[in-house]
Amino acid sequence: MPSPFRIPALRHWAASVAITVLLLSLIAAAVGGETWVVSVAVLITVVAVTTLLHQLFPGSRFFTITFANAIGVYACLYVSFIETLYIDVGSVAELVGFLLPIGAFALGVFLRRDTIRTIVTSEHPRLETRFGRAFLWLVPVAAIGLSNFVAPLEAIGHDWRIVWLLGAMGAIALVVLLASRSVAVFLIDTGLLFEDFFDIMAGLVKPAFAFLTFYSMIVVLFATLYRLIGRIDDTPTFLIDGIGRDPSFVEALYFSIVTLSTVGYGDIVPLTYAARIVVALQIVCGILLLLFGFHALMRHSSRGS
Repeated sequence: MPSPFRIPALRHWAASVAITVLLLSLIAAAVGGETWVVSVAVLITVVAVTTLLHQLFPGSRFFTITFANAIGVYACLYVSFIETLYIDVGSVAELVGFLLPIGAFALGVFLRRDTIRTIVTSEHPRLETRFGRAFLWLVPVAAIGLSNFVAPLEAIGHDWRIVWLLGAMGAIALVVLLASRSVAVFLIDTGLLFEDFFDIMAGLVKPAFAFLTFYSMIVVLFATLYRLIGRIDDTPTFLIDGIGRDPSFVEALYFSIVTLSTVGYGDIVPLTYAARIVVALQIVCGILLLLFGFHALMRHSSRGS
C-alpha cells in the first residue's frame, strides 16, 4: 500500500504523463503517414523520460508538464524539418533522429541532478536572470538546422541523406547535452510560474462561470430573435451560402456566436433592416459584456491577491 505522502506525487506524475501522451498523440494523429509502431515507440520513450524527470525533481509538479509542452513544440518543428528535407529517409531514421536530443537531455539532467537541485533551491525564482542563458543553446542548434537547407542533399544518395540527418541530430543532441542544466533550471522556473498562474486561474472559476452564463444567455436570446424575424417577415432575412432564406435554429445559434465575437465570416449575411438592427444591438451587447466581464474578472483577481 503506497504511503499517503506518495499519493500526491503519484497524481502529479499521472497528470504529467497523461498530458504528455495526449499532446503527442494529437500531434501524431495530425501528422499522419507514420506507422503505429513508430508512434508507440516515441510515446514510450517520452513517457519514460517524463517519469525519470519526475523522479529527479518531484517537488516541481509542473516541471514535467512544461517539459511535455516543450516536447510538443519540438515534435512540430521536427516534423516540419523532416517533411521539408528528409521525406524519404524512412521511419527508423526519423525515429532515431527524433529521440537523440530527448535522450541527451535526459542524460544531461541525470548527470547534473545535484547541481540543478542546488540551483533551484538556492535561487528560486530567478527566471529573469537566467532567461538569456537558457536560450543560448538555440544559436548552435539553429546553425545546425540551417546548414541542412544549404547542403546539397538532393545531389547525394538516399543512404547519405540518412547519415546526414543522423549526424545533424547527433550534433544537436550534443548541444542539448551540454546545455541540459540551464534548460532544466529554466523549465523548473517556468513550471513554478505556471503553477502560480494555475492557482490564480483556479480562483477565477466562479466569476468566469458567471461571465460564460451571461455570454450564453445573450447567444441564445439573439438566436431566437433571428428566428422570430424570419417568421414575422415574409421576405428572406439572411443570405446564407449565397441563397436568400431564413436561418434554421442551429444556423441562428452559429450566427449569433459569430456576431457576438465580432468575427464576421461572411457566410451568413443579414438582408433586411430589421435583421441588421438586431445584429447591431448584439454587437453592442457583446462589446459591453466583454468590457464589464473583464473588469469583473480583474477586480476579483485583485481582491484575491
